[in-house]
Amino acid sequence: MVAFFNLVRWKNLLLIVYIQLLLKFVLFSSFNIVSNLSLIQFILLLVSLLCITAAGYIINDIFDLKSDLLNKPEKVIVSKYFSKEKSQQLYKWINSIGIITGIGLALNLNKPSISLVFIGPSLLLNLYSKKLKSLPIIGNIVVSLLISFCILILFILDINTSIKSYDQRIVISIIFMLSFFAFFINLIREIIKDIEDVNGDYKLNMKTLPILIGRNRTKIIVLFLTIFPIGLLSYIIIKYSTTYNAVTFYLLFFSLLPMLFTVLKIKSAKSIKNYKTISTYLKIIMLLGITTLLVISINN
Repeated sequence: MVAFFNLVRWKNLLLIVYIQLLLKFVLFSSFNIVSNLSLIQFILLLVSLLCITAAGYIINDIFDLKSDLLNKPEKVIVSKYFSKEKSQQLYKWINSIGIITGIGLALNLNKPSISLVFIGPSLLLNLYSKKLKSLPIIGNIVVSLLISFCILILFILDINTSIKSYDQRIVISIIFMLSFFAFFINLIREIIKDIEDVNGDYKLNMKTLPILIGRNRTKIIVLFLTIFPIGLLSYIIIKYSTTYNAVTFYLLFFSLLPMLFTVLKIKSAKSIKNYKTISTYLKIIMLLGITTLLVISINN
C-alpha cells in the first residue's frame, strides 16, 4: 500500500486537493463568488483530476524505468514492488476512472464539449511519458502547463463568467497570477530535475536540455526563467503594498525572499546533491505560494 501511494505521488495529489479546496471553499467564499458546481459536482471534478494525475505518474514511471534505474535506483517502484504488467493495468483502470468521471461531470453540466478538458490532459500525459519527456524544453513546458491547468480548471468550470462584479475580477486575476507562478516554478523545477538526471539520461540517448547544451548553459536558462516569478511577486508587492498589507508582507517574506535565496543556490550549484536540494526548495516555494490564497481570504 505504501508503494502504491508512492507510485501515484500522494504528496503531489494532496497538493492538488489543497489548491482546489482553498480556491473553492476559502477564496470563492471570501469574495462571495457565485459557483456553477454543486458540492457533488466539485467532488466528481476532484476525483477526475486526481485519477488522471495519478495515472500520469504511473505511465511516466513505466516509460522512465530504465532512466530511473540509473538515476535513482533506490526510488524505483515499477518492477520492484509492482511488475510492469501490473503497473500498466493500474494505469488503465485509474485513467479510465478519471476520464469516465470527467465525462460524467460534463454530461451532468449539459456541456459535453467539456469532456475534452479531461480527455486532452490524459492523452497529453501519455504522449509526454512516451515521447515528449526526452525532448529538450518541450516536455518541461508540457508538464508545467498541465500543473498550471489544475489551477485554471475551476475558472473554466466553476466561475459564472456572466457575472461582472469587481470581486469576481479580483478572483480571476488571482487565479491567473497563481497559474502563471505555478507554471514557471514547475518549469524551473523540471529543468533542474533534468540536470539531476543528466548522467542516466545521457546513457539512454535522451535529448534533454543539459545533454544538448551542457549543465552550465542550462543553469543560465534556469536563472533567466526565475526572472518571471520574481517579477510577478515584485509587481504584486509594489502594487498592493498599501491596500493588502498582510498579503504583501507574506509574499515578501515567504515567497520573494525564498525565491531570491533559491536563485543564489542555483548560481552556486555544482553537484547533483545541490540540484536535489534546489528542487526541494522550489517545492516549498510552490506550497507557500499556494498558501497565499488563505492569507488573501483572511484579509479580504
